Amino acid sequence: MKPGKLLIVDDEKDIRNLMKEIFEEEGYQVDTAANGVQAQKAWRQRLPDVIFLDVWMPDIDGITLLKEMQKEHVLEHAKVVMMSGHGTIETAIEATKLGAYDFLEKPLSLAKLIVTAERAIEHGRLHQENRQLKQKQPDQILPVGKSKAMVQLRETIERLSKFTMPILITGESGSGRHHVARALHHTSARKALTLREISAIDLNRYIEEKSFSQLNTVMREVDNGTLVVSHLEQLSVTSQNVLADLIKHQNYQPTPTLEPVLMDVRVIGLSNGALEHEVLHGQFREDLYQRLKVMPIDVPALRQHTEDIPELVDYFVNHFVTGEGLEYRHFSVPAQNALRQYGWPGNLKELQNLIQRLLILGSGEVSDIEIKNVLAKAIHPTAKKETEIDTSVLLKEAKDRLEASYLSQLLRETGGNVSETAKRSGIDRTNLYRKLKSLGIDPKNPI
Repeated sequence: MKPGKLLIVDDEKDIRNLMKEIFEEEGYQVDTAANGVQAQKAWRQRLPDVIFLDVWMPDIDGITLLKEMQKEHVLEHAKVVMMSGHGTIETAIEATKLGAYDFLEKPLSLAKLIVTAERAIEHGRLHQENRQLKQKQPDQILPVGKSKAMVQLRETIERLSKFTMPILITGESGSGRHHVARALHHTSARKALTLREISAIDLNRYIEEKSFSQLNTVMREVDNGTLVVSHLEQLSVTSQNVLADLIKHQNYQPTPTLEPVLMDVRVIGLSNGALEHEVLHGQFREDLYQRLKVMPIDVPALRQHTEDIPELVDYFVNHFVTGEGLEYRHFSVPAQNALRQYGWPGNLKELQNLIQRLLILGSGEVSDIEIKNVLAKAIHPTAKKETEIDTSVLLKEAKDRLEASYLSQLLRETGGNVSETAKRSGIDRTNLYRKLKSLGIDPKNPI
């Protein structure tokens, strides 16, 4: 008997029974479930090696069940194969991002079912081995690349990590500012202590709360560690005052009626480069800006060091293969050249998302033709020249079109991540959801 336990979840009785009969003949132990509730009960009673899960069911759909499996850590031990008679690429991508191993279209091929089960079980074994190996290997801390720009950036990080003064990190969105901030912390004497990242929008919200409870929690956590504040240009006046006291006096006032509390914290600020403009227009405290920029770090855009792309490709492929269990694909030299010739408006984040998409949707060697096709689909549908402005519409409609184009581009660069898009756009997540709905934009498919 094969050492495999399967769970088949499908509301169609004939399909369940047929699959059960086939797999039992192959020596598998098979459980079945006719709906989502039965499926939950089944995997809680006996954790399977592979779950064949129908997308569309009457009570709980397959994507929702997949999210439940994530919460219950089922995916750490079981591989999930989604099945659907009318699935879409968007559904397949969403399922894969949530942790599904494969996506099969109905009508099902019996031979493919057997092969898929065998490969899923073998993949599960390899994934467990990879996870154990990864735990033994140190994470990549410093930025990747052999270009002069990256060598200088690594030297700057190693030099500044020895000190405790505040640091201002500037650069375009997606260029790796957060990674540089984490590298500064993890190569410093504070590396064993807390690193806390918070956006200006969240800091503003915490400070505006009368109870100060969330802000107090952040400050307690970060004492003796490192506080990273992103999107500095979006800080409110009150937040700027709190940050200035933290840097200048190394103290923090829990509530307006209590005495300031002494702290030992290193502050690292992140900005897209618009901070000087805010200072000139009186929107940002000049003294705070000067204290932050004593030791500035400007992270280069990817288009400024495209010679690092082959090494970056290897890094991201290894990340997705070992960390997320995606299938390995080799990038041909022409494919790498095609990547180097692209402008990368979304920088490293866009490259990372592209590689993830290629690993999810394709197999075998990645060619330059595949690269060009994916890049064309990513940028051409909504690309418009600056001169192509329709002046025949009212201003409100023109503004809606601009907002739709802007938010769609952000969603593509963040891989449909609404939280990251909210941070980068400076819009509260709840308001962003409303805005996307009003503009008719699907976060998972921002065409």
